[in-house]
Amino acid sequence: MTKFKTILGVVLIFILGGISGSLVMYLLSMTWMDSYTGRKPEVGREELIVQRLNRKLSLDDVQLEQVRAIMKEVHSDIKAVRKQFQPQLESILERGQEKIRSVLRPDQMEKYEKIISERKERRKKREP
Repeated sequence: MTKFKTILGVVLIFILGGISGSLVMYLLSMTWMDSYTGRKPEVGREELIVQRLNRKLSLDDVQLEQVRAIMKEVHSDIKAVRKQFQPQLESILERGQEKIRSVLRPDQMEKYEKIISERKERRKKREP
């Protein structure tokens, strides 16, 4: 009977390890998929930076809040600059796309238009 309990215990540990490993891989794959599909994570990018700095620098509570406020301000400034230059960037991208279209064969053009369309859809999902 003791041998049976030992074998059962080992099998149970193996099964629980497999289940927990599968769960961890599932959660990681969902995080990776979110980054590839453009879905926003529950934690903002600036908060991820704050958490990384806290982990590496061992910030105290006051520093943590100061760094969080700084990151929020910087993120806001970056969004403002991005919004200001977005029309110019779009114009540059459009010119580049037109140049690429001029060198493509008809069979490539359809695939290229699909790529451009998918890129625009991803951008729409990312924009607030």
